[in-house]
Amino acid sequence: MAFALLVILPVGGRVAGEDAGARGGVRFAAVDVWIDSGAQALAAWQFELAAETGSVKIVGIEGGEHPAFKTPPYYDPAAMQHDRVILAAFSTGRDLPTGRTRVARIHVQVTGNMQPEYAVRLDTAGSPDGQRIEAKVSLEKGEVR
Repeated sequence: MAFALLVILPVGGRVAGEDAGARGGVRFAAVDVWIDSGAQALAAWQFELAAETGSVKIVGIEGGEHPAFKTPPYYDPAAMQHDRVILAAFSTGRDLPTGRTRVARIHVQVTGNMQPEYAVRLDTAGSPDGQRIEAKVSLEKGEVR
């Protein structure tokens, strides 16, 4: 059974313009999502990311760093309209990541001076033979663009 982990992490960054944050300006940031499958090969995954606080709009989704997950993941466009998104991907290739790998980068537009907090829940992770594997999900602050 996959290990579901709920993580709340403040993510944000410097504001373009010295006092833009104080005025409640708009800034852009990226939220990197990592999955650690330990020694198991990671062939499939699904997670949900939601903005818990702050005024956040999801504006883009990129794939991960490993070639198996380089293509942007599948996502629910309707959920993305409500400051949350469900992402999923799978690979049938032989070159699969093990250990900790970045599986997606989510670009957000943040309005106002409140630092957003995000919650991420790993729904499932799977091996090449279709078995559920224990994995952990985490977030990291990305670059401001």
